[in-house]
Amino acid sequence: MDLPLTRPVYVFGLILLIIQVAPVIAIRLRLPPLAVLIILGAVFGSNGLGLLERDAQLILLETIGLLYIMLIAGMQMDLSDFRRLGARSLIFGLLTFGIPLAVGIGFGKIMAYGLLSALLVGILYSPHTLMAYPIMTRLGIAQREVIGVTVGGTVVTSILTLIGLSIVQATTRGNVGILLWIKLLVLLPCLVMISFWLIPKLGRFVFDKSADSLVTQFGFVLTCLFALASATLLLEVDSIVGAFIAGLSLNRLVPINSPLMKQIEFVGNSLFIPAFMVSVGVLSNPSILVTNPGNLGFVFAFVVAALGAKLLAAWIAGELFHYSPAEIMTMFSLTVPRAALVLVIALFGQEAGLINEALFNAVVAYIVLTCLLGPLLTDGFGRRVAAQASFEKPQT
Repeated sequence: MDLPLTRPVYVFGLILLIIQVAPVIAIRLRLPPLAVLIILGAVFGSNGLGLLERDAQLILLETIGLLYIMLIAGMQMDLSDFRRLGARSLIFGLLTFGIPLAVGIGFGKIMAYGLLSALLVGILYSPHTLMAYPIMTRLGIAQREVIGVTVGGTVVTSILTLIGLSIVQATTRGNVGILLWIKLLVLLPCLVMISFWLIPKLGRFVFDKSADSLVTQFGFVLTCLFALASATLLLEVDSIVGAFIAGLSLNRLVPINSPLMKQIEFVGNSLFIPAFMVSVGVLSNPSILVTNPGNLGFVFAFVVAALGAKLLAAWIAGELFHYSPAEIMTMFSLTVPRAALVLVIALFGQEAGLINEALFNAVVAYIVLTCLLGPLLTDGFGRRVAAQASFEKPQT
């Protein structure tokens, strides 16, 4: 048998085996499943055992996976929090995007990166994922204002990150000019408005006609996903922006606890999203972190700067809104984990030659570390907020 594996049956079989084994390992080692999938991808990848390489088969699964990630992110955004706490969510979103962006650009310039590479580092620092949000629900504090502001701020940060990424991508391709700004400031907003108006109307019609057919409803969701991903590509904006727009357009149409949402999550979480994580692992080369001790120092500085920027943003917002120290630290802890969107940005950066192998592997380590640290911090400070809330109740 020749290595790496090239026959579709072998490649697909190994990927499915990795996807099945990862949760078992994650439970045993008490690691996030996302981190285990990346690690296993590295083990079986071209820089490990050499069984997998990033060929056309893996790229197809990877592409569908990252579109699926952005679709689900848009569909599961709690837009009610943003509407209810709009001003505060906007302020926090601008802070938790802008401060990490500035720190990341500064870090990139200190490391003697070019302007575009430094800007991409800033964009890598900015987004976060609400991986630890279920802890808030378990502790009974999900309805606290500080949690709502954090969720709303995440919406703002995600949108600004995607816009920033689109500008960097266009600049990399040499497409900067008046046409770019027409596409970003005129055509893209028009696409968003049309999507927000048309997709719910079409969706209600399709869902009414196929009330008993989840297959038809699921097909409609996938059609919206790839139609909008294709539309943004025609505007020379990354397809993940279209996937996110599709998710936001379907947000109110598909309730989070509905059978359709469960089917969407099932398909994504059972194949496409894990395949994306495995693909990132295949690209990584962890050995360079241990063969050169200087790389470990680089990873440490990279992570500390990123976390410090998020902490500063949470602290400034907390002081502005008069939150308690426990609430500020809970807000910070929710913005610690990085996941899919950071991987998407790093993947683009490596393919475009904007980030080198050392930085790409630092990003992978950064994701694993923040996915471990974030939930621990959230649980600890969330308990303090819960205790504070129970103390406040008799006084109200």
